[in-house]
Amino acid sequence: MVYDQIEVANTIINKMNSSGYSVTNTRRRIIAEILRNQKIFTSEELTKALPNLGRATIYRTLKILNEIGSICKLNISEENNFYTVSLSDHHHHTICKKCNEIKEINLISVEKSIRQLDKKIDGDIISHNLDIFIVCTKCS
Repeated sequence: MVYDQIEVANTIINKMNSSGYSVTNTRRRIIAEILRNQKIFTSEELTKALPNLGRATIYRTLKILNEIGSICKLNISEENNFYTVSLSDHHHHTICKKCNEIKEINLISVEKSIRQLDKKIDGDIISHNLDIFIVCTKCS
């Protein structure tokens, strides 16, 4: 996933501000490190890349970034939480099982089906997550 780091950083900072979170220099460093690699990452990798920052600070910032929709938590491993930058509103992912390349996809028909399902179940759907695992064309 290739993107303009400055533009995405500004978008994330604006989202944080509009959501009532302060944007400290520490949070700016975390955002910059996330955007620098342009790939999926774990909290452990981020902690190692930013050794002068406390683990709790990094975890809190990841939680905030996930809450405001600037990063997505991926369900690709039971051992580690993986994250990726989110460039759009609600979306789903394809994840290559060989190279871990992730692409955001919008599945309008799935969203329609989930709205219909909401009418049929006993309760309210508050969230859903769909990751489609593939072997990408580069790896096949």
